[in-house]
Amino acid sequence: MKRFKAKKSKNNSIINIGLFLLLILFISNFFYSQRQNIYDYFIKNIFENYDYNIADVNFILKYALNIDLNKNEAVIKNEDDVSKIEVEKVVDDKPIIYLYNTHQEEKYYSNYINGYNVSAGVLQASKILKEYLKEYDINAIVEENSISEKLHSLNLKYGYSYKVSRMFLEDAYNKNNNLRYFIDIHRDSSKYDKTTIEINGIKYARLLFVIGLDNPNYELNLKMANNLRNRIEAYNKDLFRGIMKKSGKGVNGIYNQDFNSNVILIEVGGQYNSIEEVNNTLKILAKILSEYIKDDQNG
Repeated sequence: MKRFKAKKSKNNSIINIGLFLLLILFISNFFYSQRQNIYDYFIKNIFENYDYNIADVNFILKYALNIDLNKNEAVIKNEDDVSKIEVEKVVDDKPIIYLYNTHQEEKYYSNYINGYNVSAGVLQASKILKEYLKEYDINAIVEENSISEKLHSLNLKYGYSYKVSRMFLEDAYNKNNNLRYFIDIHRDSSKYDKTTIEINGIKYARLLFVIGLDNPNYELNLKMANNLRNRIEAYNKDLFRGIMKKSGKGVNGIYNQDFNSNVILIEVGGQYNSIEEVNNTLKILAKILSEYIKDDQNG
């Protein structure tokens, strides 16, 4: 009698396990058949909002750097000389600087900001620089058209990124002939100790310029680079890493610098720098650019 009950109990367990597995299989098949609807109605909406936050410079500034552009003043984190800056709302009717990112998807160190699960990259760096330039009454525009989407639409590989950014650059200039300076912001892939400097207890992302020697008029671009270099080194010589000159097989060699003598490629920090360190440098860079432009326009 006992053996019969044990056998019956064992059979019930096998049946229950079988039913459970069938239920799992049914649920799996259901979700697999409805995967596109689930993605469209739930996952896609979540990531669209996430992407919007990443692209929103106000979000990055507010939660990463304690800067609220919707207020009349902004508190700057990690600054020993200036505790507050006035943020003037300048109308972008005649921008003279075009900020763009040929390698638009380059990211900085992904230390998710203040628990908001947001990492920032070179596009956000361009937007932050634009805001700092406003302090000096210099208007800039940031290229937000997607390089990767354009590459995909033209069926081009990543190596043609400079061709696409050239299309955007020319289009921006055709729409606004007031543009005089064109800055392509990148970030390097070097080690942290090479792309970072500490000044008075504050860490900064170091600056590096890239000049393409295959541009027949590269000397004019180099002249601008050297002028800016002298100004940066006057502030702090260790903040500047140098001017990298590139040419020959295996590199672009031009970097769109044949478009205008005031086209420059700036590497702001590297992949291991945080957006806070990049921000500290951009604040200085904005001041230096404003001084250069003032002198340049005054002859």
